[in-house]
Amino acid sequence: MSDELAAEKGASRALAGIPQGLAPHLPLICGSIAWWGCHYLLLWNADVAARDALVAGYDSRFMLSLIGTVATLAVLALIAHRKPGFEYARWLPSYGIFAALSLVALSLVFAPLFISEPAPLVALGAVLSGVGNSFAMILYGELHARLPLRALPLVFALEVLGGVLLFLPSLAHDAVALPLSLALVLMCALCFLHASRTPGTLGAGLGTAGVDTGLRTLVILAVLTGIGYGMARTFTVGAADPAAIPDGLLSEWVGSCCAALLLIAVFFFQKRLSLFELCLLFVVPFVATGLLLAALRGGVAVIPAVINQGGFVCFFVLMWYFAAVLAARNESGRLTFTIAALFFASQTSQLAGSLVPAQFSNMLSMSLVYLILVVTMGFMYWRSKTNDAALRTGGEIGTAGDEHAIESAESAEEHPWAAALGLSPREEEIAALLLKRTPYRQISESLFISENTTKTHVRNIYKKADVSSREELLGVLAGLAKKG
Repeated sequence: MSDELAAEKGASRALAGIPQGLAPHLPLICGSIAWWGCHYLLLWNADVAARDALVAGYDSRFMLSLIGTVATLAVLALIAHRKPGFEYARWLPSYGIFAALSLVALSLVFAPLFISEPAPLVALGAVLSGVGNSFAMILYGELHARLPLRALPLVFALEVLGGVLLFLPSLAHDAVALPLSLALVLMCALCFLHASRTPGTLGAGLGTAGVDTGLRTLVILAVLTGIGYGMARTFTVGAADPAAIPDGLLSEWVGSCCAALLLIAVFFFQKRLSLFELCLLFVVPFVATGLLLAALRGGVAVIPAVINQGGFVCFFVLMWYFAAVLAARNESGRLTFTIAALFFASQTSQLAGSLVPAQFSNMLSMSLVYLILVVTMGFMYWRSKTNDAALRTGGEIGTAGDEHAIESAESAEEHPWAAALGLSPREEEIAALLLKRTPYRQISESLFISENTTKTHVRNIYKKADVSSREELLGVLAGLAKKG
């Protein structure tokens, strides 16, 4: 009983300390709420969506925006890959590019409310909004990575709900949509710029969620959920019947509110579950259930779309959290590339899903995506557990032993993979600690070396194993352990 009381008191103290830890970041949170509000005002305006349909059966404005986003994210990811230490949050033109493009794009996208032949303007505005949104996605992730990572899911939930609250007045007063959007863009850019000058370090207040996944696994999940969302949107918002558009947009914003509730649940469960398990519990069931119900319904239905949207938005937002945790624990210096790669995968797959012809967005295709999603996630979970078991059998992963055992180099007989990969004795020590989920700082303290030296050794280990994350390294060593 005393242990339970101590745990409850510890949780209460942690919750009580969150507001104090977030106080310096209030401008960033306010700017993020403004960004979500602007995003929703652009995405969910039923009148604009109905008039912007350049091709029957599709929300062409949504697809053009995705094209701009995908193209820009590809360039941003390439730059980040070639310059690992580069951050767009420290590059001042990022804020000007985001603000200028977004202001112009909003004015053009809302053109149908003022002129009779808006198609070319709307198309240009949609592409520009995608370009501006790409910069916002990167800045949003980089700046939030400076917050206490433990609190990130809760912060994201509050920001999503705040954005929905900013959107709701436009339902009663269409005239406020454009001026409110323009004001929110300026507010967002200024708040983000201010936040970039607020002191903060990557990985501050690191949470305790287990890192049992890497970039490759998250990209696969981003692709599968993105395709499901793109098809569901064509199935609802992009339906040939204009009367279905309001219902489809209703499912979008109600589903986003549900996603915020899921994020709050993730906040409370992150100590007990690993990153991949969070996806299995809070993302996959909702995306898959929404797809299955939509397939069985065989038409536009708000409830299935709400369920699907809730799971998709939850994962979409969690990608920023996952990128920050991976960068802080495993992939230091690759935060920007990780964010860009994840959202590039998500946006590309959304575009692919939305391009499925409306007549093929039916029971058969939705059921197929549902099966692929469930089977793939089941296989990935089984594989992660198998790798873990294999490494434990080979004596690789276990509970932390005594400090002298950690500090001393372990023999090649205990680690047959060390010789196979050509690891030095120091690299062998560090690889063993990486597999025990030991953070860089603790590795440095245990081995009496600097963090920079630790990171250099980690990069060499990844290079020799031809991997880019701890999860991929675990898989490689599991295979070598079986052979050995």
